[in-house]
Amino acid sequence: MQQNTLDTKTRNLILILFLIGVFMGSLDTGIIGPVLPSIEQSFNLTSREASWIFTLFVIFFMIGSPVMAKFSDFYGRKKIFILDVILFAVGSCLIAFSFNIESIFLGRVIQGFGCGGIFPVAGAFIGDTFPLNERGRALGILGSVFGISAIGGPLLGAALIPFGWNWCFTINIPISLMLIIIAYRILPDLEYSEKLKIDYLGIVFLSLIAISLSYGLNQIDSSNFIGSILSTDVLPFLIIFIILIPIFFRIERRAEESIVPIHMLKNREIRIACIETLCYGLIYSSVIFIPSLVILSMGFDDQLASLMLIPILGANAVAAPILGRVLDSTGSKKLMTIGTLIMTFGLIAIAIYPGNLIFFLIAGCVIGVGMVTIIGAPLRYIVLSEAKPHERGAGQAIVNMLSSAGQLIGGALIGGIIASFSGILGYKLSLVLAGIVAFVAFLFTLRLKGRDEQMETMKSNQ
Repeated sequence: MQQNTLDTKTRNLILILFLIGVFMGSLDTGIIGPVLPSIEQSFNLTSREASWIFTLFVIFFMIGSPVMAKFSDFYGRKKIFILDVILFAVGSCLIAFSFNIESIFLGRVIQGFGCGGIFPVAGAFIGDTFPLNERGRALGILGSVFGISAIGGPLLGAALIPFGWNWCFTINIPISLMLIIIAYRILPDLEYSEKLKIDYLGIVFLSLIAISLSYGLNQIDSSNFIGSILSTDVLPFLIIFIILIPIFFRIERRAEESIVPIHMLKNREIRIACIETLCYGLIYSSVIFIPSLVILSMGFDDQLASLMLIPILGANAVAAPILGRVLDSTGSKKLMTIGTLIMTFGLIAIAIYPGNLIFFLIAGCVIGVGMVTIIGAPLRYIVLSEAKPHERGAGQAIVNMLSSAGQLIGGALIGGIIASFSGILGYKLSLVLAGIVAFVAFLFTLRLKGRDEQMETMKSNQ
């Protein structure tokens, strides 16, 4: 991949383009919550059947991330970004104009695959074109999107549902068309000098791993957690998932151009980044149950309780660009060390004192800031620092995959803990567990490179 030198104005315009693309994709994950009941009613679905609308998106997001990221490393960010947006638009069309549930499922598959590529391509582009001292700021701006979309998705969904649930997906079509036109005009044509030898076997096994994990976890009944795990609907698929992991690693080590760059895991910084990403998945899974805790601890209704996520998500959105700027001068280690430590205190605090509103709001803001450091710009900055130019997209995709896997596993585990204990105790224990995981993440951040060493590595990988 050639290193491109663009002027500041052009770089910022392209950053806005990617910002809109990432926002569109992340908004779609937030909007699905309020839409599901309407789709259930329209097609007479059970809750289990409707859950596949979300699960299929996650499965193919996990598959699409490394595949499209790898393609972008070889065929250029421009071509693959445009292809990703086209896929997302096609999937949105299928859902918006669907007459049966099968077309919705197919649309979510295509959407997830395309969306999986948008995220790593945007992160890799920053590594390709932004100066070393501006990458943190750019990653921070992109990171702010996730907090904003987590709040905006449900709100937008609630606003559009009265006009028909289809409009929640129709809105993606004009945005996608705008992105395609602008991307074609302003993105630079950069390509890697070698032809990609596609790792078909790796893609097949990666797909089987994602499907077996997602299907198995989706079949778990949280009200009978242990019993359902041991059932034939769950256990065989989790066993298949475990068996396929070492086989996949062996295939990728032998592949001439592995779809997932397993060799990058030899790098200590990348390994720590992977651990941090998995930790985030479990922490995030516990945080989404906070509204239910608020209902029990403060007696709020459903609507008011859901607003208790705003301190966390709002702090996340505000802190992301600010910490991105700080990142350029401090490096990842300091921010992640402080962030994971304060997040530990925030999670434990809510678990111990869930009934005090003021205390709850303060702890929520602390958690939101901490979450930015564990999955936002600082972590992706590590991957950009350690990856070679032709592996930047693939490196960013590893973060995406593990984040999704962590959230799937965390959601099943946290749901099981909550269901196993009556009343408020299950929610408290889930937050205590999340606090312990955050502290483990803190311990691993102590082993990261300092700012000076990180900058030397980044310069050597230009």
